[in-house]
Amino acid sequence: MPRSATGEPLRPETRLEQMRMFVESQKLPMPYAFPLLMIPYAACFAGSVAWYWLAAPVLLVFATAWLNRQNILAFAAAHPGHGDIAAWERRITAVGFLFSASIASTAYFFWVPENQVLQAYVLSALLVVVAPVSLVTACYTPTFYATVIPITASITWRLLSYGDMLHISLAAVLAVFVVLLTQLTARLNGIMLHSITLREDKSDLIEQLFKAKRDSDAARARAEEANRAKSHFLANMSHELRTPLNAIIGFSEVMESEIFGKHTVPTYKEYANDINRSGQHLLGLINDVLDLSRIEAGRFQISEEDVDIVQLAEDCRRIVEIRAQAQRVSIVADFEPELPIVYGDARALRQTWINLLTNAVKFSPPGAEVRMFARMEAGGEMRFGIHDNGPGIAESEIEKVLHAFTQGASGLAQPGKGSGLGLSIVKGLLAVHGGRFELKSQLGQGTQAECVLPPQRLRKPPPVARRARSATLE
Repeated sequence: MPRSATGEPLRPETRLEQMRMFVESQKLPMPYAFPLLMIPYAACFAGSVAWYWLAAPVLLVFATAWLNRQNILAFAAAHPGHGDIAAWERRITAVGFLFSASIASTAYFFWVPENQVLQAYVLSALLVVVAPVSLVTACYTPTFYATVIPITASITWRLLSYGDMLHISLAAVLAVFVVLLTQLTARLNGIMLHSITLREDKSDLIEQLFKAKRDSDAARARAEEANRAKSHFLANMSHELRTPLNAIIGFSEVMESEIFGKHTVPTYKEYANDINRSGQHLLGLINDVLDLSRIEAGRFQISEEDVDIVQLAEDCRRIVEIRAQAQRVSIVADFEPELPIVYGDARALRQTWINLLTNAVKFSPPGAEVRMFARMEAGGEMRFGIHDNGPGIAESEIEKVLHAFTQGASGLAQPGKGSGLGLSIVKGLLAVHGGRFELKSQLGQGTQAECVLPPQRLRKPPPVARRARSATLE
């Protein structure tokens, strides 16, 4: 089995490619050009060698050249596979050996014992033939040896037959020359093998890329289909779920407020309160899921208007203040004066504040402080958000908690405190406004949830509005 320069067996693909290169090198415009040259070459010996001795090598070279041609055409037509490699290697090597042997036969048929000039002519012609034969067969090592050995052997045999030191020395020189030629051919063959390997690797890589692209296209099609199915499901289920939930919430409020008379059993009032709170929680969860679905699908429509971010923050603080007081968590404000007006969706920005405030209060221990802030950055951006001194989030979990339905260790340790949608919704709402959400935290050192709005979302407030806001805050 052919081997590489490192001694490793060649792969079937490489062996096939070598044979193809060898066959391509044999496809000459005039396939019988070399046999035709044998005719004038044989004519040089017409006065010294009988015609039938001259015709024999010429006919042998023509016959083996024809056989080689038929072998090449058969290989090209067969398109051999891995299972045919060994048989074709034997055929190509055998034909190459026969062709070389027919040329080497001139050392016997054209040899004139008493004429040293013609003898030198025969040996020189054979030596000249070695060079092109080596060049043509360099791409395929088995054929190189099969063609060079017969010619070299015939020359060596004739040189040694003289028996003197001069011709023995010439035979030694020929041996050294053939060794060097073999090394050069091996190096050239190694370069060709490397080229074949690179080409095969390139083909494999292209095939893998095409396969990966096909898999990616198929996966994307499945994902799009799944997303369409999800959107269709949510669109249908939102009405089916909200209608009975609103009825449940309304009836539970009526029962809790005892509009039609007091309950004979006080526990029923507590049950009604539990039903109402559970319904409100479920309705909020459904709304969050629908909002997140629209954000992910790129169909979340914002209604843009001028929004006072500080006034909006104060409204949200009043909403969450009751829950904060129940958990003994204090909320403090730290707003930079003369902040610009935000041009955006008031409902989305209000939901951003409420989600951040609710998260901070929910996971803060009693006695903790939650700080609301808003300020301008040097680059013209507005930064606002929440800083708390609660338990914090591990750095390894920060990326995790930004995904939908995912919570950190502190959230998992307090089941029932949320669905894991708040931060992912905030991130999506800011992205819709062209902004970004940044979450920084360390265990035991609190959490910094910061929102950044780009300069194009900011408007300079009119003086009247500025004075009115200052009066309100006073």
